[in-house]
Amino acid sequence: MYADAEDGHGRPERGRWAAPTRRPPGPQDRPESAHWFEAIAGFAPAPAFVRDGQGRYLWVNAAYAHLYRMAPDVVIGRTVEEIDTPADAAMFRALDREVLQSGRPVRHTLSFHHPDGLPRQVTGHRFVLDAGCGPRVGGIYVDLTEHTRTLEERNVADEELHALRERSGLAVVALDLSGRVRRVSGGAARLLGSGRSALEGSWATEHLDDDGEVGTVRGIWADLVAGRTPRYSGSVVCRTASGGHRVLRTDLAVVRRHGAPDHIAAVLTALSAEFHGRPRVSPVQLRVLTSMAAGSPNTTIAAQLGLSRQALDYHLRRLGGVLDAASRPAMVARAYALGILDATAWPPRAVDAPGRS
Repeated sequence: MYADAEDGHGRPERGRWAAPTRRPPGPQDRPESAHWFEAIAGFAPAPAFVRDGQGRYLWVNAAYAHLYRMAPDVVIGRTVEEIDTPADAAMFRALDREVLQSGRPVRHTLSFHHPDGLPRQVTGHRFVLDAGCGPRVGGIYVDLTEHTRTLEERNVADEELHALRERSGLAVVALDLSGRVRRVSGGAARLLGSGRSALEGSWATEHLDDDGEVGTVRGIWADLVAGRTPRYSGSVVCRTASGGHRVLRTDLAVVRRHGAPDHIAAVLTALSAEFHGRPRVSPVQLRVLTSMAAGSPNTTIAAQLGLSRQALDYHLRRLGGVLDAASRPAMVARAYALGILDATAWPPRAVDAPGRS
């Protein structure tokens, strides 16, 4: 800086350079950015600490103290032996010595326990800090505990789903949003009498019995994909690999990924034995069947349907021929075996009866 000075004769001289007076640096000389950094580090989400060579905490941020359910000022000044379990404290001491002796930072993943016994896992760096007052050990870590626990729970859920799909015999089919089969379980392949390789990659509509069912399924499918309904339950007649047919209960549900529909999961349940040429019964004959299945005598059935005894006998003879059954019990049994009557419902009703959703 410029200052007034005296010449050799005691007269003042102006404009000469004078050396500044030096004073020791104080807290007021710290750059403003250092205060900002300290504030940010104190509340950063990554746990961080500084310890001396004796394992005593000199500084920790809030995230590090939170690992131990403590406040930072409770941790600072204590040693690792006062904070951690004996086994964990010995491990941390050994890691500190390794870093101090080598002078090189180390990246690692640590598993340890809270004093209350709860397991924790972190990953990060441990390194040497030397600010002129002796070596210090610093560490910055990311807490993986919740992430690890979530992954473990997901693995368990995946294993349970795999066991349910592959080992329970449940017939499960995964289809993409266009209706193409992505994956089938062993139970689904057996139900349709086919191999997985023949089913996967095919279109779902290829396995339906007639065009009428295809049109109905397309409408339901559009509602599922558009989000107008989250699930649907109904029955369909499917073709089997041997050229026969089988009535299946089909439970469809939308599987979402990141909030958007990703694919459709279908659970199939057999409602009939495999048959070739499913008998077609008239609406009146279907009502006669449901009444017989409920145990109603002929007089009650005739009264309920408004039929004469002769008219009821005619329909019974026709039913016997259509179902290839010689008695009332045989007609009912055949109706259930062929999927005409719903084996999961009471009172008896037809598989195609409305009200299933």
